Amino acid sequence: MSNFIRIGLFSKIAQVTIRTLRHYDERGLLKPAYIDTATSYRYYTYEQLTRIHHIVVLKETGFSLDEIATMIDQALTMDDMKQMMHKKKAELANQIEEAAQQMARIESRLHQLERLGEKPAYEVGIKQVPALYMAGLRRIIPRLQDMPVYRCQMFEELEEGLGGRASIDPMQQEYVLYHMTEFIEENFDIEVGFSFDSLAHLRPAGPITIYEIPAEPMVASLVYKGPFMGVGEGILALFTWLGANGYAQTGPVRELHLFGRENHLDDYNNVVVELQVAISQ
Repeated sequence: MSNFIRIGLFSKIAQVTIRTLRHYDERGLLKPAYIDTATSYRYYTYEQLTRIHHIVVLKETGFSLDEIATMIDQALTMDDMKQMMHKKKAELANQIEEAAQQMARIESRLHQLERLGEKPAYEVGIKQVPALYMAGLRRIIPRLQDMPVYRCQMFEELEEGLGGRASIDPMQQEYVLYHMTEFIEENFDIEVGFSFDSLAHLRPAGPITIYEIPAEPMVASLVYKGPFMGVGEGILALFTWLGANGYAQTGPVRELHLFGRENHLDDYNNVVVELQVAISQ
């Protein structure tokens, strides 16, 4: 019996409870090497420590016992296990990211509930907006968290397609247009653009579109001041006002940057943005 280890000692060496070892026995993951028929004592071998170690590592990594049984039975190599653990690590990282987004949405909803019944934080007005000559670049952005990176790249591409930053008058207004017609959680239809007095001199390169946006006789507008990441609150306030006052949206939401250029901003926690949307009754 010198080659065998009683279950109690094996439990201590493997740092696994006796109850867990019995459970693994029942599941067929780790059978005792020997069971004394007279005493029913369970015995294991030192060689089985490697197997129990693999089981523990895979269990802590997040694999189910059924998955672990398959892996163990396939006699996976150390490289195989590393590859599977890296895959599981990536899955967990994605779950953490999704959980963080869910936490942010919950926080936003709580904030909205707290503000119910309060005096509106934004003053919405109705005005006329003249026609605009726009040079724009339009893309579908897969996820909300991708928005900053995509917008940065889109503005860079737009500047380059119009001849570079130096060729664009700093006085030309910068816009972001949201072309979505309903609330969505992915695949956002976004356009970045600059407005010009005339399109005659423009010679855009690449997928840039130049066009005229007609004058709008009725536009609901508000001015948002605060962190750039909070602009969505202003958009929500704008739509809330539309619903409360019996107006319907008839065009994309326009985000006019009164602070200058998004890609050349020094302080993203202090921006001034005008939000506009064409409306009808």
